[in-house]
Amino acid sequence: MTSTDYEHPFRPAPVRLLNRLGRAGSNLGLSDRLDAEALREAARRKTGLSDFGDDGHAEALEVLVTSINAEARLSATGRLIQRSRLTGALTQRLRIEELLQRHPEIADIDLGNIIVITGLQRTGTTLLHRLLISHPDFRGLSGAEALMPVPGAPDSDRAERARKRQAVLAQRSISYLAPEFMAIHPIGHDEPEEDVLLLDLCFMSQSAEATMHVPTYARWLESQDQTPAYEYLRRVLQVLSWQRPGGRWVLKTPHHLEHLDVLLRVFEGATVVQTHRDPRIALASFCSMVAHGRGMFSDQVGPAEIGRHWCAKTHRMVERATAVRAESPPEQFIDVSYYDLMADPIAEVRRICEHAGIPFDERASGATTQYLEANPKNRFGRHDYRLEDFGLTDDTVDETFAAYREAYAIPIESDQGRSAEQRDDVQPVAEEQPERGLGDSGFVGALVTAVRDLRNPKAPDVEPVPDDVRIDGKTCLVTGANSGLGRAAAVELARRGGRMILACRPGHDTICDEIKRESGSESVELVEVDIADLRSVHRCCDELRDRGARLDIALMNAGLMTPVARQSPQGYDTMLAVHFLANRVMIDRWLADGVIDPSRAGGDTPRIVFVSSEAHRSSADLDIERLGAFTPYGMKDAMRHYGLSKLALCTYATELSRRLNPGDGVEVAVHSLCPGGVATNIAREAPPMLKPIVDPVLRRLFRSPADAIDPVIYLCCAPEAGGSTGLYLHLMHRKQVSERASDPANGTKLWDASQVLLEESRGIR
Repeated sequence: MTSTDYEHPFRPAPVRLLNRLGRAGSNLGLSDRLDAEALREAARRKTGLSDFGDDGHAEALEVLVTSINAEARLSATGRLIQRSRLTGALTQRLRIEELLQRHPEIADIDLGNIIVITGLQRTGTTLLHRLLISHPDFRGLSGAEALMPVPGAPDSDRAERARKRQAVLAQRSISYLAPEFMAIHPIGHDEPEEDVLLLDLCFMSQSAEATMHVPTYARWLESQDQTPAYEYLRRVLQVLSWQRPGGRWVLKTPHHLEHLDVLLRVFEGATVVQTHRDPRIALASFCSMVAHGRGMFSDQVGPAEIGRHWCAKTHRMVERATAVRAESPPEQFIDVSYYDLMADPIAEVRRICEHAGIPFDERASGATTQYLEANPKNRFGRHDYRLEDFGLTDDTVDETFAAYREAYAIPIESDQGRSAEQRDDVQPVAEEQPERGLGDSGFVGALVTAVRDLRNPKAPDVEPVPDDVRIDGKTCLVTGANSGLGRAAAVELARRGGRMILACRPGHDTICDEIKRESGSESVELVEVDIADLRSVHRCCDELRDRGARLDIALMNAGLMTPVARQSPQGYDTMLAVHFLANRVMIDRWLADGVIDPSRAGGDTPRIVFVSSEAHRSSADLDIERLGAFTPYGMKDAMRHYGLSKLALCTYATELSRRLNPGDGVEVAVHSLCPGGVATNIAREAPPMLKPIVDPVLRRLFRSPADAIDPVIYLCCAPEAGGSTGLYLHLMHRKQVSERASDPANGTKLWDASQVLLEESRGIR
């Protein structure tokens, strides 16, 4: 749940220190003001170019900088970020002008009849935008393109890498500075982004007043002719179309609602899709988003000021839009109710496509369905907000927006029994339904679900790693390598050149020879460990430390399912000990002992890959306060406790990824996966009377381990998986972990609680 203490923004410790140093410098008289000419000079030095273009942007920059210096009350962190952002915009202007001079034919590119999604903030525009862009015939603005329309790298491959690095850095910076912001407005470097970021290149957009207190600039902006900014937007879209030709453009930003007259003049023939939602809810949600955003840049956030400003601003937006629509052909507009979009998103996308003359065939339907399934509700946590936190009341908002509500028959959302935490901008229809996973109906339900997934697979998001991709010389450790998926993965990793360490239960002395024979590799060695026994886990870690082992790839595969509750040697539930606690102890020890060393000179990024399960989605919340307590259960509840142990694992993997990669770049790639139904001996502890039934059923219905390792090998070997972190694959399909597993608050609680158990385990070594 996101915080509503807007006046005390979250601050990582290094950021708090930087801000204190900034305040101390100001008290000593050191200048921290932004200067427009200094920003321009920094951009010139970076590019060696001098032509910024002449469209009135210089005046806009001066007004914005003056307003920031006088009114924004930025922290030291905020000033650094704004200086970087403004310099970056000027750098892009220089590169765009230089490219247009070298390739004047870009100005002749026909953008066609574009589709523009707009509406008040938090009315479903983001969901609708991303669903439309999932259609193969539409072209959108990627987050990477929005931040870097023209990369400095001369060739296309380097350009795309540069763009991706910049976008990933921006995403991680926001996640670091304001972890809760992702619960409000999820951001991804590979997701479609708002074209308001291109209007930022002219310094004439709502972005500044949404992220800073700049009332003088906001008033000035409302008095300006927006035509030059929109004409520049068109030029940048032509530049992007020249670099990456594609389908019909779909633009999106609430900013356009205020300037539909200019937009329709510049983009003649455009189709405008306007979304509508109860202003009480939309305004409260957006004010919360603004408050969280401003908290990244300033230690002085005023919720009441935000409420006053944006109540007036959004009223101006709908009034201006209504006036433009009254004088425009009605066929240029499509209205989408937020509530219709939530009830049947695919139907709304189909309606827009039909209006635009774009076929909505099985391909398009499959793509939109896939997007909805891959983006479940509240996957980054729940957004909590209240109108009264911003000095506003229902009566005030109803009076302000009475004409707008009546014109579009907008219901009062609170009368429909919706809770605040269910009201986010990007939630699909499934938000009213509980998440479902392998543990829905016990063992039988899990079996049916897994078979269904294998018999009716979704289109894969990732391709299997080609045979010629090698990992020669890399040291790989696989837990549970003596059988099943772990054994198959060990054979394949050894075949690709990995130096293998097999972490197996005692009694598997021949496994090294078997892996050598099947893989053709001689670089295979064994370390014995009983994963359920933390004493044995510590001994294994001691041995690896003493050997001087340095792991490049750690595949945490070991798993089991007990038919009834069983205590580990330390008194924990055995499944929790194997699936979570042992992994927590091993990773902590390996990082402390240098067995996993992200700073090793010349080495590739280490990878940690956890084999989890979709069962984590259907389990209840973790009881953090009783994390280590043993609870007896029988066969009826075994699947539920299996899911809980996998929920703990996924939550830990997500938190570990955050903690190991707080800044630029990926220090340690942390991923997890569900391989789907695999015919392994995970049910080896089934009652004797059931084993003659369970084993043949698994072999008959599920894939063999050798056929199921594609997602494992992808996360362990694919180059792109080494340059990112936090991936979760189900089969070969990218998904998000459950909302519980992705919630930063849950991650912190689990980390702290398990740290106590980890410290206790040190005493049994």
